[in-house]
Amino acid sequence: MKLSATWLSLLLFLAGLTSSLAFAPFNHFWLVFLLFPALFYTCFNTNLKQAAKYAFSFSLGWFLSGIGWVFVSLDNFGGMPFIVSAAMILALAAYLAIYFTAAISLSHYLQKFSQYAIYTLPAFWCLFEWLRSLVLTGFPWLSIGYSQLNSPLSVMVPYVGEIGLTFSIILISVISAKHYSKLQIILPMLVSIVLISALLPNQTATTSDKNSVKLTLVQGNILQENRWDPEFLWPVMEAYQDLSRPYYGDSDIIIWPEAAIPAVEPIAQDYLLNLDKATGYNNTALITGIINYQQYSNEFFNSLIVLGNQNYRSGKGHYQYGHDNRYNKHHLLPIGEFIPFEQWLRGISPLFDLPFSSFNRGEYIQADLKANGFNVMAAICYEIVFPQQIKANLKPDTDFILTVSNDAWFGESHGPHQHLEIAQMRALEFGIPVVRVTNTGITAIIDELGQIQAQSPQFEEHILQHRLTLNRVDTLYLKLGNLPIIIISALMLLAIFIHAIREKHMLKITTERLKVDNGNI
Repeated sequence: MKLSATWLSLLLFLAGLTSSLAFAPFNHFWLVFLLFPALFYTCFNTNLKQAAKYAFSFSLGWFLSGIGWVFVSLDNFGGMPFIVSAAMILALAAYLAIYFTAAISLSHYLQKFSQYAIYTLPAFWCLFEWLRSLVLTGFPWLSIGYSQLNSPLSVMVPYVGEIGLTFSIILISVISAKHYSKLQIILPMLVSIVLISALLPNQTATTSDKNSVKLTLVQGNILQENRWDPEFLWPVMEAYQDLSRPYYGDSDIIIWPEAAIPAVEPIAQDYLLNLDKATGYNNTALITGIINYQQYSNEFFNSLIVLGNQNYRSGKGHYQYGHDNRYNKHHLLPIGEFIPFEQWLRGISPLFDLPFSSFNRGEYIQADLKANGFNVMAAICYEIVFPQQIKANLKPDTDFILTVSNDAWFGESHGPHQHLEIAQMRALEFGIPVVRVTNTGITAIIDELGQIQAQSPQFEEHILQHRLTLNRVDTLYLKLGNLPIIIISALMLLAIFIHAIREKHMLKITTERLKVDNGNI
């Protein structure tokens, strides 16, 4: 029985919905090797127009289920009717679906020039993933490589990164779709991939001269609706201080989440100076998120600042307003931290008038934070999703990556789990520990192999204390970034281009011979 195009589109949409189960917190990584070959087989055995429809149906389902958690923030805190929030999520999913629809359509179009054009898909897929990370400041969430964090393929990550996993998954799926009936091709291919992965040399970790750092991560569990309410200003600030005070002198570094202090930095000077003095006197550093307002330039920054000891056990604070031991967020979140087309959107909905929704960007490359003699590379919220930004900011003497966030926006959805999964991938790619501190969870400490060493429960006020060994692995991905995948993609495209020219040339010769033969009859 042959299904109609409408039924196939519906089935592919449902398959797309199912594909999000390959990611955290579900982690059914094997699903992609069933769903994506089925998608590609369907798309490459129909005409171009229908292939685009099938690709869009699958991708729409994929992103609706995969990033549906954004709806929680829109519906709970955006101040818009349910139907408007739902429409915005549908529009976002449709926008993201366009990228992979374009990749499949472009590869399909090239079939008219070469029978092997389907093998261009891994290259085009990665190209459009790159575009997805750039356009409108970028939103490369739910890239397919993250699904393999807990699979045997994860051993490839230190060599080719998450983008290399994405390339490999698409290539495996293409081969499976092209030769679905030929087990003599597919099985040896899968065995070869497993063997190659198993034979990759182990990455050797080196331990810093500092050996380890004792961390105290403070998860305040402050309700989102209270964070910027003036009535809760001092209760929130006192709560963080009270939670941290028992660990002064017992920790090298205490860390608070993104914008933990619900007052702009110039207004909170007395509070900050007292914290600086207390932590410094007890030979502790404290890193906290705060909003900085520079009155002279009328600029707002989403910042991390260091209080207490800058140098190891110096016994004194070093903070003063405007000091350069800080990080200003570079990669701003559309709507949440800046409003595209602000002159038209302001006032339409409370969503576009959220507190501090008009930030300024920090520099792309910034110095490490100096905290009690340790060098800390910072990334705020979804900046951890951008591996090239992380790579550009890592220094040879960086001790660990710190990413802070406030995932209270997303409630009990799977968004925070995906966020943690992404942080694990960065640790594995760059061979360096990642420390993640959030308001409501999931706060976690991740080692240089991407393994979680300690984590907090969600939606609880919690102190996570852990001594982190400062190991680093000099990964190939840290050295070369995406270059190997770029070269492989370019060679594949070149090979298929050359083959297409040869096919055209051979067709021309054959046609001319037929004309000559017909003329001789």
